[in-house]
Amino acid sequence: MLEILLTALFVITGIVLFVVLNGYLWEILYFSRTREDYTSYLFTSDGWRLAVHRYCPTKPRAGYPVVLCHGLDSNRFIFDLIPGPSLARFLTENGRDVWVAELRGSGMSDRPGFLATEVPRDWTFEDHLQYDVPAIIHHVLRETGASRIHWVGHSMGGMLIQAYLAAHSDAPIASAVTAGAPANFAYIRMKAVRILAKLRNFLRLFPVAPMPFNGRLILPIAHKLPGFLLGLFHPPNISASVVRKIVAVGSELITSTRLWTDFGRFVATGVYAPENGKPYLENLGESTVPILLLGGSEDLMAPPESICAAVGTGALGERICHIFGKDQGCREDYGHIDLVVGERVVQEVYPVILRWLGDKDQVWEKTDVGAPEKAYSSETLPTEGV
Repeated sequence: MLEILLTALFVITGIVLFVVLNGYLWEILYFSRTREDYTSYLFTSDGWRLAVHRYCPTKPRAGYPVVLCHGLDSNRFIFDLIPGPSLARFLTENGRDVWVAELRGSGMSDRPGFLATEVPRDWTFEDHLQYDVPAIIHHVLRETGASRIHWVGHSMGGMLIQAYLAAHSDAPIASAVTAGAPANFAYIRMKAVRILAKLRNFLRLFPVAPMPFNGRLILPIAHKLPGFLLGLFHPPNISASVVRKIVAVGSELITSTRLWTDFGRFVATGVYAPENGKPYLENLGESTVPILLLGGSEDLMAPPESICAAVGTGALGERICHIFGKDQGCREDYGHIDLVVGERVVQEVYPVILRWLGDKDQVWEKTDVGAPEKAYSSETLPTEGV
């Protein structure tokens, strides 16, 4: 009996080690530098250190600063992939002052390790909303001297700014752009996500969320998996090399199980709300901040119906829902990640974002007089694409 138990323990330990080493091996093999000019650090009111990467404009500066915020289990690479599309570089080449934020647990911000860790492994969606978002906004305003910022968020990064505006109608935001940010989880078509939602109580047993490690296991064939298994991109609209790069370095291995179970609850109940709280977007219509809602025609994680649900009725601010797909004149249909790093985003998606930012600059600049940009503080560290 003892021999059987020891054999089982040995096999389980071997499997765990293989999965962990496999995850980190792909990250090492695919790692490359991003091209920010500076990395600055800030502290949230609950003590987490966040990294914000600044991309200086290569043309004369235009309009308000732009914050780019990633989604769940993601980081700065979604906005500056080498080789691959870069929304950060596209905007700077058109005169925008860009700040790529990394939320707690991601990239160069505080994040836990696999074994030893000095920070908790159990942050939540509410922590991102209550602490990270306001800290990032105020940091960029302080560093630039601007009176407002634009916020461009992919997936959860877009969900966060919608929820923040719903709770803070007077936020210093010139406009918001969301890409693949679901506002109603009842519309989600991705079967794998619904299965995970049913297993959310089981996931609480793990010290770290196991999904990212599983994602690295299938990295070599990730681009060939059927949509119902992965569903985060539309294969005809994204190169296999970009998919592998995003899985290898654009996603975080160690993420909070509580954050994943938050999303499991959203999906299982169809209600985008905190536990025992009112829906996050209940008061979004009271915000006068204009919002551009971008979606992919074949996005199974955030279908067009889910994206456009944030438009609502009777909103005080402008709400525009823009779907990308063949029926809308695009070369190909778009999925979830494709909205940021797809094959033709430079020609089809990025210009839409750039025009929106310019239009909203003109609206606010009629009443706002931004202070001149100030020099960086001693906390701001120059980098060479760390």
